[in-house]
Amino acid sequence: MNQAIGLVRDAIVSTAAFTLLSGCGPSANTPVPVPIAARPDVIVTIDGKHHACVVALYSEAQGSTIPCGDVIPFVRDELRLASGSIYDIRADSDADEAVMAGVGASLTGAGYRFIGGQTAGPRGHR
Repeated sequence: MNQAIGLVRDAIVSTAAFTLLSGCGPSANTPVPVPIAARPDVIVTIDGKHHACVVALYSEAQGSTIPCGDVIPFVRDELRLASGSIYDIRADSDADEAVMAGVGASLTGAGYRFIGGQTAGPRGHR
């Protein structure tokens, strides 16, 4: 009899513990952030000397030199990168910080995501 009571008690305790622990962690309705890629889909290099931007897919050895104001239409229409794609901005030694910030703000405003903190040139070689 004592053994039967012990088994019932163990079953109740196990069920209670499982019920309490099942409430831990994120709920099914909590959005899970999508991890950012290890590499960008597109790289925009600010060419300060020529007052232009060089835009290239990550897989391209060379990019296209365009006016920095045309980066969004170029990325969207020519490269056909969907909103949500990952970008990186790099700068040469003559690049203007305001141009770099403006291009980044435009890309972010168009729904592209910045890979974060990776720049080339004097502001941080890789």
